[in-house]
Amino acid sequence: MMVLAKIKLSLELTNQERICKLSEALKAADHGLLLGGELRNELTKTAEILTLQLSKCNSKKIFDNILEPSSSLPEFCGIRGDLIPVLSCPSLETFYSDYFKPRKPVVLKDCINHWPALSKWKDINYLLTKAGERTVPVELGSKYDDSEWSQKLMNFRQFVEQHILVTKNKNETGYLAQHQLFLQIPELKEDIREPEFCCCSDLKETNLNEENEDVDINAWFGPAGTVSPLHFDPKHNLLTQIVGRKRIILYDPKYSDRLRPYETKLLNNTAQVDPESPDYNKFSGYKDTPALETILNPGEMLYIPPTWWHHVRSLDISFSVSFWW
Repeated sequence: MMVLAKIKLSLELTNQERICKLSEALKAADHGLLLGGELRNELTKTAEILTLQLSKCNSKKIFDNILEPSSSLPEFCGIRGDLIPVLSCPSLETFYSDYFKPRKPVVLKDCINHWPALSKWKDINYLLTKAGERTVPVELGSKYDDSEWSQKLMNFRQFVEQHILVTKNKNETGYLAQHQLFLQIPELKEDIREPEFCCCSDLKETNLNEENEDVDINAWFGPAGTVSPLHFDPKHNLLTQIVGRKRIILYDPKYSDRLRPYETKLLNNTAQVDPESPDYNKFSGYKDTPALETILNPGEMLYIPPTWWHHVRSLDISFSVSFWW
């Protein structure tokens, strides 16, 4: 109720004072959304209205940046894997029988060419118009298994200006990672579509599941060099690349013992082994462990089966969307 009171007050003010109050109200609404609760629908709609009001009141800097991948690839350190198979817009039946059911990774091309996000999200000004004044959780640090890693709530525009559009802040990488941005800002969800492959199910011998639970959709936005260390997830995953490129290294779960997962409960799905800088003296069993890899380009999706280990590095400014089910 305090959030709604702040919002009502902000609408009664004008000029610079109104801008400040609108910003405060929007921040309060976002905090409510991030914490969850019974007022989610009301807060979502209110945040949309406040964002629109702020865009009318505020004159913000326009950036020239169009987020395009580099024309070249860097030299990769560490191990090299066999290339993951690539299919161009396979049928649902082919995906289910050849990859989903036997748990095999595959890169899917030409499946999301109709998504507005592929063109719109390359323009940083478009993203700032939709989300610039919103409060989002940002990971600070090179990767989440480092001791100095932390998280911070910040304004999306501040995140972009400090971590996306600059290259000198190397000591504190910022990453908007694994965030349900599209629940918080439904306007951005209008630019993507849930892939039909997400209807594949383990629950019965069919590729259509009428009782399937909702798909978890997460955003991953950050500068070149962000890393998700080698880890696995319990769900099926379609990692979808919208802007920039990522290099992904995969391992079959049958090699889990060689990857030396941490023994702590918090990190027991994360490997101690670093594929980019392998220590064969410390992890002798890891040597010669077969790996798969791919460079995921804009417009491509990578199917990562449950419990498959994956290491992810952004090669450019990157915006990805993951669909977990």
